[in-house]
Amino acid sequence: MLNRDQLFDAMSEIPDEYLSAAADLLGYTKEDNLMHLEKNQKSTCPRKAGRILLVAAVIACLFTVTAFAAGLFSISTRIPDVKESFQIHWNDSENGYLEWSDAKLVLTFPDVNESREIEFRPGWLPFELPAELPGSAPWNGISGETWFQRFASESLCWADNAAADPADYKDIMQPILIESYSMAQFADGGAMLMLYQTPGEITEEHWDRLNVDVLSFHGSQHFDERDIPELDMHIDARDIDYDYVLLSNEEKGWIVEICGQLGMDTVRKVAENLEIRETGNTLTQADFQNKFLFIDGGVG
Repeated sequence: MLNRDQLFDAMSEIPDEYLSAAADLLGYTKEDNLMHLEKNQKSTCPRKAGRILLVAAVIACLFTVTAFAAGLFSISTRIPDVKESFQIHWNDSENGYLEWSDAKLVLTFPDVNESREIEFRPGWLPFELPAELPGSAPWNGISGETWFQRFASESLCWADNAAADPADYKDIMQPILIESYSMAQFADGGAMLMLYQTPGEITEEHWDRLNVDVLSFHGSQHFDERDIPELDMHIDARDIDYDYVLLSNEEKGWIVEICGQLGMDTVRKVAENLEIRETGNTLTQADFQNKFLFIDGGVG
C-alpha cells in the first residue's frame, strides 16, 4: 500500500491543467489557494503549497467518484470461506433441510422488501425455437410471441433430438438457460450461490436499454476419470464450462440469469436482446421457501 509521501510523489507528476480542472470541479481555483497561502503561510513556497491543495482536490475527486460508483452497482460478490455453510430447505432430507458448504461464489443484493414479478421473451436465440421445450415455463405451445418465466433448452441435446440439432450440441448439456428471480427472496442475509463451478474473472457494467446492472463471468468444474465396476462403465475425465450473465434491476427488485455452454458471445447476445415486462404481481420473501439457492448451470 502507498504511504502518504509515495502518494504525493506520484501525484506531483500530474500536469497543472489536470490539477486545475480537479480544483475547479470542487469549487477551488489555483489563484485563490495561492493567495490564501501567501497570506497565512508565508514560510511555505506558494507554488508547492498550491500544488499540494490541487493534488488533494484530485484525490478527493477520485475517492468521491469511486465511492459513488461502488454504491450504484446492485450485485455484490465474494468468495466464502470453505467452512461457511448455507441452509437450504429440502423436503427429501431427514431434517427437512440441507447444509451446503465449500461454495465457490456468493452473490448478494440490496435488501428489498417487495419485488415486481417479471416475465421475459427472447428476441434472439442461436437456434430455431421449437414448439416444445421441456423444463421451460411454459414448455409447450411455444412461439416467437411466448413470454417465459423460465427458459430451458437442454432438451435440444437429448438423444431423441440429436438428428435435428447442430453438431455443436453433441458434447454439452445446456445451450441456453434463462431464469428470473426476485431480490426480495435474498433479503436478510440471503444469497445466490455457486456451489460447484469455479468462477473466472468477473466483469461489471450497466446496460441503459434494459436499465440493469450486469455481471458476467465464466464458470468451470473438473471431473476426474472414474470407473463404475457394477455397470462395467468407464467415464473419462472432463470439464464442464458455462458462461453467465446476470441482469439486476434494484428499482424493480428483479434479477435475470442467462447462462449456457455456447460461449460468452452467444450468451451475451441472448441477454442483450431480451424483452422484459412486469406481470403486475408483487413478491416478498414469504413467497419463497429459501433465501439461499444455487445457480450452477447443469445442477438441479
